[in-house]
Amino acid sequence: MDFLNLTILLVANFSEGIISTLAYSFLGIVVAVISYFIVDLIIPGKMGKQIGEDQNVAIAIVAGATILGICIIIAASIVG
Repeated sequence: MDFLNLTILLVANFSEGIISTLAYSFLGIVVAVISYFIVDLIIPGKMGKQIGEDQNVAIAIVAGATILGICIIIAASIVG
C-alpha cells in the first residue's frame, strides 16, 4: 500500500470517528437535558426557581448529582 492510499484511509477513519463522536455527544446532551426535566417533574416546585430565587442549596446539590450521575451512565454506555 503506498503512502497516498494510506493517508486517504487514515483521513476517512479520522472523519468517521469525529462524526460518531459528535453524534454520541449530541445524544448524551439530549438525554441529560431530558433527565433534568424528569427530575424537575418529580421534585415538588420548580427546580430553577428554587435554586435561583430561593437559594435552595439542597436542591442544587440534588440537581447536580443527578445530572452528573446520568452523564456518567451515558458515558459508560457509549464507551462500553
